[in-house]
Amino acid sequence: MKRFFAVMLALLLALPCAAVFAEGEELPFELVAPANVYANWLNGNDSPTTTALSLSLSVEMTTFFQNLENALTNNNAEEFFSSYDFDEISMTAQIDWALDDVNDSVSGWHYNKYWDAHDDQYGGFGYDEDFNIRVGAWDGVDMGINNATEIISEYWITRGVSEDDLNGNPETHTPGLKDQLKAEQYSYHDDALFIDYAEHTMYLRARFVVSTSKDTDDGQVFRHYYSDWSNIAAVGKDAAEVKPLSDIAAPVISGLRMTDEEFNDNPVVAFTLTVPDELAANAALAASMGGGIYIETEARVKGDSEWTLMGNTTNTVKGGEMECALLHLVNDQRPTISKDTVIELRCRYRCSQPEQEDILSDYSNIISFGTDDISIGGNPGATSAPVPADNNSASDKCGLCHFCSRPLGICIFIWIAIILAIVIIIVIAAAARKKGRKN
Repeated sequence: MKRFFAVMLALLLALPCAAVFAEGEELPFELVAPANVYANWLNGNDSPTTTALSLSLSVEMTTFFQNLENALTNNNAEEFFSSYDFDEISMTAQIDWALDDVNDSVSGWHYNKYWDAHDDQYGGFGYDEDFNIRVGAWDGVDMGINNATEIISEYWITRGVSEDDLNGNPETHTPGLKDQLKAEQYSYHDDALFIDYAEHTMYLRARFVVSTSKDTDDGQVFRHYYSDWSNIAAVGKDAAEVKPLSDIAAPVISGLRMTDEEFNDNPVVAFTLTVPDELAANAALAASMGGGIYIETEARVKGDSEWTLMGNTTNTVKGGEMECALLHLVNDQRPTISKDTVIELRCRYRCSQPEQEDILSDYSNIISFGTDDISIGGNPGATSAPVPADNNSASDKCGLCHFCSRPLGICIFIWIAIILAIVIIIVIAAAARKKGRKN
């Protein structure tokens, strides 16, 4: 019995501590490494060494920044930030490189302590305490994010450098690119740096940095959080061959609803796009080659036979809710769309790749209000049961167990621990009273 009580006490002590750690984290999403990192040498289009790199963000990240963007647009940022321990938040990408051997002391990975910013200052990536830049011209210490609400971010890196960048500045301890390469790995002439990718391999990796700030009585407090490094992408001699995409699965959409918004006096609907890992990987691959995967959204009023392309709808891949203005459904017979009009909607993907014909996916299932799945192929008469609302979105996940709905704001395992503690206390108290009566 004593051993049982000891084990239960250990559990009681462990669970709240774990919960405090998880719930006390400042970031509102899990900071994971960039996924689906792909690189494609531009074959001299731009500078002799320019490489296109693409990567994907997690749906949880993009959903948070979409909610933030909505709050800023609706002028309720103060209310939005009241849930968090910061007043501002931003995210950037850092891109590291190595030539031929990632572990080489000269041309291997170039990350060093100066890539990390100090918590007492905003930004400062790549600078020392005297504000000297301590990273080379190809060290991507602050590449930004194209749009944190979208799944894919793209970059042109290892671009042409001037002689000043090549030589660096010994007075400020700024490394030159020639100090980060071996003499036999490159040549510099005609104001350009050349690397023969038939003989050499460029390796690339990326990570995310999230920066927050908070106003306090003592001034602003800045914090920086770093993800792990991504998978390694490569261009050149030993890089794996990348083949163009030949097929794309149909979009997965759900949750069509009428919003309170209007565009040109006509309503706007919203729906949810699910972004599986395979789609994110394909979109990043297409982007690295100079193409992309885009969403085509079509809608119609229920009862119509023809579909209309909604040309003013966002066509970039983004997880979570997407909006679709119904302006293009207006015609001579229907000059306006009323809020109670029943709309049907479907999507497909278009993949664009250089020197390839566009690939079109199959259409998604057709969705309408209160339904998740009307039909495949467009039969407006077939409907299914309404889909219950999903109350377990990524932003509502429990920070400890990652699946419960946190009743009254506390993880279900904490409630279990509390109940067990109460039971144990009652048992101990009863035993004590019983022993007292015997004495």
